[in-house]
Amino acid sequence: MKIGFIGGGNMGSAMIGALVAGSVRPDEILVFARSKNEALRAKFGVRIAASEKEVANGADIVVIAVKPASYESVLKEISQAGKFNGADDFGVVNDKNSDDTKTRKFDASGLGSNLTVPRGENASQPIFITVAPNFSIQMVREVLGADAKVARTMPNMPSLIGEGVTAVNFSSNFTADDRAAVMKILSYFGKSYELAEDKFAVFTAIAGSLPAYIFMFIEALADGAVLEGLGREKAYAIVCEAVAGSAKMATAALKEGKHPARLKDEVCSPGGTTIEAVRVLENAKFRAAIIEAVSAATRKAGK
Repeated sequence: MKIGFIGGGNMGSAMIGALVAGSVRPDEILVFARSKNEALRAKFGVRIAASEKEVANGADIVVIAVKPASYESVLKEISQAGKFNGADDFGVVNDKNSDDTKTRKFDASGLGSNLTVPRGENASQPIFITVAPNFSIQMVREVLGADAKVARTMPNMPSLIGEGVTAVNFSSNFTADDRAAVMKILSYFGKSYELAEDKFAVFTAIAGSLPAYIFMFIEALADGAVLEGLGREKAYAIVCEAVAGSAKMATAALKEGKHPARLKDEVCSPGGTTIEAVRVLENAKFRAAIIEAVSAATRKAGK
Protein backbone atom coordinates (compact mmCIF):
# COMPACT_ATOMS: atom_id res chain seq x y z
CA MET A 1 0.00 0.00 0.00
CA LYS A 2 1.29 3.43 -0.94
CA ILE A 3 0.66 6.15 1.64
CA GLY A 4 0.92 9.77 0.59
CA PHE A 5 1.41 12.90 2.67
CA ILE A 6 0.69 16.42 1.57
CA GLY A 7 2.28 18.68 4.17
CA GLY A 8 5.13 17.93 6.54
CA GLY A 9 4.77 20.23 9.53
CA ASN A 10 4.79 19.06 13.13
CA MET A 11 1.82 16.72 12.76
CA GLY A 12 2.66 15.45 9.29
CA SER A 13 6.30 14.82 10.20
CA ALA A 14 5.31 13.03 13.40
CA MET A 15 2.86 10.83 11.51
CA ILE A 16 5.49 9.91 8.92
CA GLY A 17 7.99 9.16 11.67
CA ALA A 18 5.52 6.93 13.51
CA LEU A 19 4.77 4.92 10.37
CA VAL A 20 8.45 4.46 9.55
CA ALA A 21 9.21 3.51 13.15
CA GLY A 22 6.44 0.93 12.84
CA SER A 23 6.26 -1.52 9.97
CA VAL A 24 5.77 0.77 6.97
CA ARG A 25 8.70 0.91 4.55
CA PRO A 26 9.91 4.43 3.69
CA ASP A 27 9.70 3.67 -0.03
CA GLU A 28 5.96 3.06 0.43
CA ILE A 29 5.52 6.67 1.61
CA LEU A 30 5.22 9.48 -0.95
CA VAL A 31 5.51 13.05 0.34
CA PHE A 32 5.04 16.56 -0.98
CA ALA A 33 5.81 19.20 1.64
CA ARG A 34 7.39 22.03 -0.37
CA SER A 35 10.29 23.50 1.63
CA LYS A 36 10.43 20.47 3.94
CA ASN A 37 10.80 17.87 1.19
CA GLU A 38 14.54 17.35 1.43
CA ALA A 39 14.57 17.40 5.23
CA LEU A 40 11.91 14.66 5.30
CA ARG A 41 13.77 12.61 2.71
CA ALA A 42 17.00 12.89 4.69
CA LYS A 43 15.34 12.06 8.01
CA PHE A 44 13.01 9.24 7.01
CA GLY A 45 14.12 8.05 3.57
CA VAL A 46 10.67 8.62 2.06
CA ARG A 47 9.98 9.23 -1.60
CA ILE A 48 9.41 12.85 -2.61
CA ALA A 49 6.73 13.94 -5.08
CA ALA A 50 6.87 17.00 -7.30
CA SER A 51 3.34 18.18 -6.50
CA GLU A 52 0.09 17.53 -4.66
CA LYS A 53 -1.29 15.96 -7.83
CA GLU A 54 1.57 13.49 -8.00
CA VAL A 55 0.80 12.34 -4.45
CA ALA A 56 -2.89 11.91 -5.30
CA ASN A 57 -1.99 9.92 -8.42
CA GLY A 58 0.65 7.77 -6.75
CA ALA A 59 -0.85 6.87 -3.36
CA ASP A 60 -3.68 4.62 -2.19
CA ILE A 61 -4.20 6.65 0.97
CA VAL A 62 -3.44 10.39 1.10
CA VAL A 63 -3.04 12.27 4.37
CA ILE A 64 -3.65 15.99 3.95
CA ALA A 65 -1.64 17.56 6.77
CA VAL A 66 -1.43 21.19 5.69
CA LYS A 67 -2.55 24.23 7.64
CA PRO A 68 -6.33 24.84 7.56
CA ALA A 69 -5.88 28.06 5.59
CA SER A 70 -4.27 26.05 2.77
CA TYR A 71 -6.84 23.27 2.62
CA GLU A 72 -9.08 24.64 -0.10
CA SER A 73 -6.22 25.48 -2.47
CA VAL A 74 -4.61 22.07 -1.89
CA LEU A 75 -7.89 20.28 -2.55
CA LYS A 76 -8.29 22.19 -5.81
CA GLU A 77 -4.82 21.04 -6.87
CA ILE A 78 -5.64 17.44 -5.96
CA SER A 79 -8.90 17.58 -7.92
CA GLN A 80 -6.87 17.98 -11.12
CA ALA A 81 -5.07 14.66 -10.61
CA GLY A 82 -5.51 12.07 -13.34
CA LYS A 83 -7.29 9.56 -11.13
CA PHE A 84 -10.19 11.94 -10.74
CA ASN A 85 -10.96 11.53 -14.43
CA GLY A 86 -11.23 7.74 -14.14
CA ALA A 87 -7.54 7.25 -14.91
CA ASP A 88 -5.84 3.99 -14.10
CA ASP A 89 -2.65 3.54 -12.09
CA PHE A 90 -0.56 4.76 -15.01
CA GLY A 91 -2.58 7.87 -15.74
CA VAL A 92 -4.47 6.31 -18.66
CA VAL A 93 -8.13 7.21 -18.70
CA ASN A 94 -10.46 4.22 -18.67
CA ASP A 95 -13.53 3.94 -20.83
CA LYS A 96 -16.44 4.53 -18.46
CA ASN A 97 -18.59 2.24 -20.59
CA SER A 98 -16.12 -0.63 -20.28
CA ASP A 99 -17.04 -3.84 -18.48
CA ASP A 100 -13.58 -3.91 -16.92
CA THR A 101 -13.93 -5.33 -13.41
CA LYS A 102 -10.23 -5.59 -12.54
CA THR A 103 -9.23 -5.15 -8.94
CA ARG A 104 -6.34 -3.34 -7.32
CA LYS A 105 -4.38 -5.60 -5.01
CA PHE A 106 -2.93 -3.39 -2.29
CA ASP A 107 0.21 -4.72 -0.65
CA ALA A 108 -0.81 -3.82 2.87
CA SER A 109 1.55 -6.22 4.63
CA GLY A 110 2.97 -3.31 6.60
CA LEU A 111 -0.51 -2.52 7.85
CA GLY A 112 -1.39 -6.04 8.93
CA SER A 113 -3.76 -7.04 6.11
CA ASN A 114 -4.21 -7.30 2.36
CA LEU A 115 -6.89 -5.13 0.84
CA THR A 116 -8.57 -5.96 -2.45
CA VAL A 117 -10.73 -3.10 -3.67
CA PRO A 118 -13.15 -3.61 -6.59
CA ARG A 119 -12.39 -1.29 -9.45
CA GLY A 120 -15.26 0.57 -11.02
CA GLU A 121 -15.84 4.15 -12.05
CA ASN A 122 -13.43 6.40 -10.13
CA ALA A 123 -12.47 3.44 -7.91
CA SER A 124 -8.80 4.26 -8.47
CA GLN A 125 -9.20 7.40 -6.39
CA PRO A 126 -7.25 7.28 -3.15
CA ILE A 127 -8.71 7.44 0.31
CA PHE A 128 -8.19 10.88 1.81
CA ILE A 129 -7.46 11.42 5.48
CA THR A 130 -7.93 15.02 6.61
CA VAL A 131 -6.58 16.51 9.83
CA ALA A 132 -8.05 20.01 9.63
CA PRO A 133 -10.49 21.25 12.30
CA ASN A 134 -13.77 22.69 11.08
CA PHE A 135 -13.31 21.16 7.62
CA SER A 136 -16.15 18.69 7.17
CA ILE A 137 -16.36 15.71 4.86
CA GLN A 138 -18.99 17.57 2.85
CA MET A 139 -16.63 20.53 2.37
CA VAL A 140 -13.92 18.20 1.05
CA ARG A 141 -16.37 16.48 -1.30
CA GLU A 142 -17.58 19.80 -2.66
CA VAL A 143 -14.09 20.19 -4.15
CA LEU A 144 -13.08 16.58 -4.89
CA GLY A 145 -16.48 15.29 -5.91
CA ALA A 146 -19.42 13.58 -4.22
CA ASP A 147 -17.83 10.13 -4.64
CA ALA A 148 -14.54 10.99 -2.93
CA LYS A 149 -13.62 8.70 -0.03
CA VAL A 150 -12.86 10.94 2.92
CA ALA A 151 -11.91 10.09 6.50
CA ARG A 152 -12.09 13.17 8.67
CA THR A 153 -9.76 12.96 11.66
CA MET A 154 -8.85 15.14 14.59
CA PRO A 155 -5.72 14.03 16.45
CA ASN A 156 -4.62 15.77 19.63
CA MET A 157 -1.15 16.96 20.55
CA PRO A 158 0.15 13.76 22.23
CA SER A 159 -0.24 12.06 18.84
CA LEU A 160 3.15 13.64 18.14
CA ILE A 161 4.68 11.07 20.51
CA GLY A 162 2.36 8.17 19.68
CA GLU A 163 0.24 8.68 22.80
CA GLY A 164 -2.61 10.64 21.29
CA VAL A 165 -6.33 10.22 20.90
CA THR A 166 -8.01 10.82 17.54
CA ALA A 167 -11.61 11.36 16.50
CA VAL A 168 -12.50 9.89 13.10
CA ASN A 169 -15.52 9.88 10.82
CA PHE A 170 -15.89 8.21 7.41
CA SER A 171 -17.80 9.17 4.30
CA SER A 172 -20.65 6.78 3.53
CA ASN A 173 -18.85 4.98 0.67
CA PHE A 174 -16.13 3.39 2.84
CA THR A 175 -15.87 -0.39 2.77
CA ALA A 176 -14.92 -2.45 5.80
CA ASP A 177 -11.42 -2.85 4.36
CA ASP A 178 -11.14 0.90 3.81
CA ARG A 179 -12.03 1.55 7.43
CA ALA A 180 -9.61 -1.10 8.67
CA ALA A 181 -6.75 0.42 6.67
CA VAL A 182 -7.39 3.91 8.03
CA MET A 183 -7.80 2.72 11.61
CA LYS A 184 -4.55 0.76 11.34
CA ILE A 185 -2.70 3.89 10.22
CA LEU A 186 -4.21 5.92 13.05
CA SER A 187 -3.19 3.24 15.56
CA TYR A 188 0.42 4.27 15.11
CA PHE A 189 -0.40 7.59 16.79
CA GLY A 190 -2.47 6.34 19.75
CA LYS A 191 -6.13 5.47 20.27
CA SER A 192 -8.93 6.37 17.85
CA TYR A 193 -12.68 6.76 18.35
CA GLU A 194 -15.27 6.93 15.60
CA LEU A 195 -17.57 9.88 16.27
CA ALA A 196 -20.36 11.63 14.38
CA GLU A 197 -19.12 14.86 12.85
CA ASP A 198 -21.42 16.92 15.06
CA LYS A 199 -19.51 15.54 18.07
CA PHE A 200 -16.12 16.76 16.85
CA ALA A 201 -16.60 20.08 18.65
CA VAL A 202 -16.97 18.47 22.06
CA PHE A 203 -14.08 16.14 21.21
CA THR A 204 -11.99 19.26 20.68
CA ALA A 205 -12.96 20.47 24.15
CA ILE A 206 -12.18 17.23 26.01
CA ALA A 207 -9.22 15.94 23.97
CA GLY A 208 -7.94 18.49 21.48
CA SER A 209 -7.69 21.31 24.02
CA LEU A 210 -7.12 19.05 27.02
CA PRO A 211 -3.31 19.06 26.86
CA ALA A 212 -3.39 22.79 27.61
CA TYR A 213 -5.55 22.17 30.69
CA ILE A 214 -3.18 19.44 31.89
CA PHE A 215 -0.09 21.56 31.27
CA MET A 216 -1.65 24.37 33.29
CA PHE A 217 -2.51 21.89 36.05
CA ILE A 218 1.06 20.57 36.08
CA GLU A 219 2.46 24.09 36.21
CA ALA A 220 0.16 25.10 39.07
CA LEU A 221 1.02 21.99 41.10
CA ALA A 222 4.73 22.64 40.58
CA ASP A 223 4.26 26.28 41.62
CA GLY A 224 2.60 25.07 44.81
CA ALA A 225 5.51 22.72 45.46
CA VAL A 226 8.02 25.52 44.90
CA LEU A 227 6.06 27.69 47.33
CA GLU A 228 6.51 24.93 49.89
CA GLY A 229 10.26 24.72 49.29
CA LEU A 230 10.68 21.96 46.68
CA GLY A 231 12.97 22.64 43.71
CA ARG A 232 11.11 23.36 40.46
CA GLU A 233 12.88 20.78 38.29
CA LYS A 234 12.18 17.99 40.73
CA ALA A 235 8.62 19.24 41.28
CA TYR A 236 7.88 19.09 37.55
CA ALA A 237 9.34 15.59 37.26
CA ILE A 238 7.29 14.29 40.20
CA VAL A 239 4.06 15.93 39.04
CA CYS A 240 4.38 14.68 35.44
CA GLU A 241 4.95 11.11 36.59
CA ALA A 242 2.07 11.32 39.07
CA VAL A 243 -0.33 12.69 36.44
CA ALA A 244 0.67 10.01 33.91
CA GLY A 245 0.29 7.24 36.48
CA SER A 246 -3.09 8.50 37.64
CA ALA A 247 -4.36 8.63 34.05
CA LYS A 248 -3.25 5.03 33.44
CA MET A 249 -4.90 3.93 36.66
CA ALA A 250 -8.17 5.65 35.71
CA THR A 251 -8.09 4.02 32.26
CA ALA A 252 -7.59 0.58 33.79
CA ALA A 253 -10.38 1.19 36.30
CA LEU A 254 -12.84 2.24 33.57
CA LYS A 255 -12.23 -1.04 31.77
CA GLU A 256 -13.33 -2.77 34.97
CA GLY A 257 -16.42 -0.57 35.25
CA LYS A 258 -14.99 1.44 38.13
CA HIS A 259 -16.01 5.11 38.26
CA PRO A 260 -13.20 7.70 38.62
CA ALA A 261 -15.02 9.13 41.66
CA ARG A 262 -14.43 5.83 43.47
CA LEU A 263 -10.71 6.18 42.88
CA LYS A 264 -10.85 9.69 44.33
CA ASP A 265 -12.71 8.40 47.38
CA GLU A 266 -10.08 5.72 47.91
CA VAL A 267 -7.34 8.36 48.12
CA CYS A 268 -9.28 10.50 50.61
CA SER A 269 -8.69 9.12 54.11
CA PRO A 270 -10.98 10.42 56.87
CA GLY A 271 -9.61 13.67 58.23
CA GLY A 272 -6.55 13.34 55.98
CA THR A 273 -4.50 15.66 53.81
CA THR A 274 -6.18 14.75 50.50
CA ILE A 275 -9.74 15.46 51.62
CA GLU A 276 -8.49 18.80 52.98
CA ALA A 277 -7.07 19.64 49.55
CA VAL A 278 -10.31 18.47 47.88
CA ARG A 279 -12.27 20.80 50.17
CA VAL A 280 -10.16 23.74 49.00
CA LEU A 281 -10.61 22.79 45.33
CA GLU A 282 -14.38 22.44 45.78
CA ASN A 283 -14.57 25.87 47.46
CA ALA A 284 -12.69 27.27 44.46
CA LYS A 285 -15.26 25.65 42.13
CA PHE A 286 -12.61 23.45 40.54
CA ARG A 287 -15.02 21.04 38.86
CA ALA A 288 -17.47 23.77 37.86
CA ALA A 289 -14.68 25.72 36.19
CA ILE A 290 -13.65 22.65 34.17
CA ILE A 291 -17.23 21.98 33.08
CA GLU A 292 -17.62 25.59 31.99
CA ALA A 293 -14.31 25.43 30.12
CA VAL A 294 -15.48 22.35 28.20
CA SER A 295 -18.76 24.07 27.27
CA ALA A 296 -16.96 27.24 26.17
CA ALA A 297 -14.47 25.31 24.05
CA THR A 298 -17.26 23.25 22.47
CA ARG A 299 -19.18 26.38 21.52
CA LYS A 300 -16.05 27.95 20.04
CA ALA A 301 -15.11 24.81 18.10
CA GLY A 302 -18.64 24.57 16.67
CA LYS A 303 -18.54 28.01 15.09
